[in-house]
Amino acid sequence: MKHLFVSVAVLVALINAPSSAEDHRLECRRSAVSDSSQFDLKQFALSISQGATTDYERAEKLLDWLSHNFKWLATDYKQRTVREIIERQGGNCFELASVYMALIRTLGIRYRQVAEINIQPESERRQKSAEALVTTKGFAYSVFGAGHNDHRWVEVYDEKSGEWIPADPSVGVIGLEPWLKSRVWFGTRWAIDTSITNDMIVPIAIFTTDSTHLMKEDRAHHYLVTAFNELYFGKLAGLPSWSEWVRGIDAIGEKCRDAFNGKANLHAYRADIARIGKTYNKLRNEYESQTEKR
Repeated sequence: MKHLFVSVAVLVALINAPSSAEDHRLECRRSAVSDSSQFDLKQFALSISQGATTDYERAEKLLDWLSHNFKWLATDYKQRTVREIIERQGGNCFELASVYMALIRTLGIRYRQVAEINIQPESERRQKSAEALVTTKGFAYSVFGAGHNDHRWVEVYDEKSGEWIPADPSVGVIGLEPWLKSRVWFGTRWAIDTSITNDMIVPIAIFTTDSTHLMKEDRAHHYLVTAFNELYFGKLAGLPSWSEWVRGIDAIGEKCRDAFNGKANLHAYRADIARIGKTYNKLRNEYESQTEKR
């Protein structure tokens, strides 16, 4: 089977073309070159980010292009190289994040890998699948279960603000407010493909991670407490369930870290995860009720 790679010339045409996002995806799949030895990842990234004057602008252009041209595909537990993911024109969240990191790395853009666990609608099918994998492969596979799942994205460094900024190619967002409004917002959420985000009710654990997949900095309090409250202009902190939310996020963090690192079975904390989900719903109801009274 021939190796298929999008040509740089086609990429430039795609970026400048006024066609729709769907037209971009279709054209991207049709237009390829068969000689993979001629493929240059850096030129690939440069062609997409042309016109950008800062690293953050380059990161924005690369994420926008990737989100519109690569499809999210269900996990099949196969390990692929970046080039193999590019050939498929899609992948799961980890694979899309891997392509994004490879692209920004060629341009010298600073980034950090991020691992997340989020609340999901209850699914006994997912629980049984996870239990089978835990039995055969270890506790690291408990990061998904009946009411939760894992997700991968990236933080890029913005030199202007001196902050690490969320960038999620699966969801199609870059920037703190867009991320918050796609992941924790009580109202209608934005995403490049809502079939991906509809089941991701709210994150409960967020860590930076390294190439060995060990969890590093805990970012949950930053995103799910401080930034979440600021998104609603500090009003969440005055709600009856806010302290319960903060306690729940703080308490589940180490359990999730240990699960990611293969040291604990997160399925043992199924009730705790469900309780955090209920607290999030209470927060939303309290906020909406307070808003209606005004």
